[in-house]
Amino acid sequence: MHARRNVRDYERLPQHSEAHLTWSLITLMTRRLTRTPAAQRAAGVR
Repeated sequence: MHARRNVRDYERLPQHSEAHLTWSLITLMTRRLTRTPAAQRAAGVR
């Protein structure tokens, strides 16, 4: 629930909602690309 603003329709213009969705997806993909694999986390390797 990191992108709570996208749950409701707060924006007046569709372009604003689209911009918020874009930023949310960029944030999500950045987190997924930069996290360490589960096997390395369990072994304590960084």
